[in-house]
Amino acid sequence: MAAMNGPSRKPKLISVVALALLAGAGGMVLFSCFSFRVTVPEDPQCVVGTLAIVHSEPAAMDFEKPIRDEPVVADDASIFALIKVLQVSQPIKLQWQWYSPDNRLARRSKAVEINAKGKYLAYFAAWDTLHRSYFSEKKGKWTVVITADGAFLAKREFTVN
Repeated sequence: MAAMNGPSRKPKLISVVALALLAGAGGMVLFSCFSFRVTVPEDPQCVVGTLAIVHSEPAAMDFEKPIRDEPVVADDASIFALIKVLQVSQPIKLQWQWYSPDNRLARRSKAVEINAKGKYLAYFAAWDTLHRSYFSEKKGKWTVVITADGAFLAKREFTVN
C-alpha cells in the first residue's frame, strides 16, 4: 500500500506546486506597477481669446468682460482691431495687416513687442488703429490679419458700410 500511495502523491504534489507558482506569477502581473513613457504636451501658448473690430476707444474698455464687434461705417474716425491673447509666458511680436475690399494691403502696422520680460500673463489686450483716410472711400468687406513673430495668429473680416 505504501508503494501505491507514493507514486500517485508525487504527480499531485508537482501539479499543486506548479499551480501555486502559476498563481503567484499571475498575481504579480495583476498587482504589479507598470510604467509607460508618456509625452505630456506643454500648455498652449498665445491662445486667441477675442478678436474684435470696434470703433470705440479700446483704452476705455473693461477687458474682463466679453468684447464684441461693433458696426463700422465710413464716417467713423477710426477702426480698431482689438485682440485679447491668453496664456502668454514668452515675448511676442505682433503685427497687423489691413486688406481693403479689393484684397490689396492698405496698411501694415509696426511690429509691437508684448511681454518683453517673459513673465506669465493670463492675458493681454493689444490693438491697432486704421484711420478714416484708409477706409472712408472703400466701403465693403475688409480683412485684418494679425501675426505673432511673423506667423499667422488670427484673422477677421468686417464690413465698412
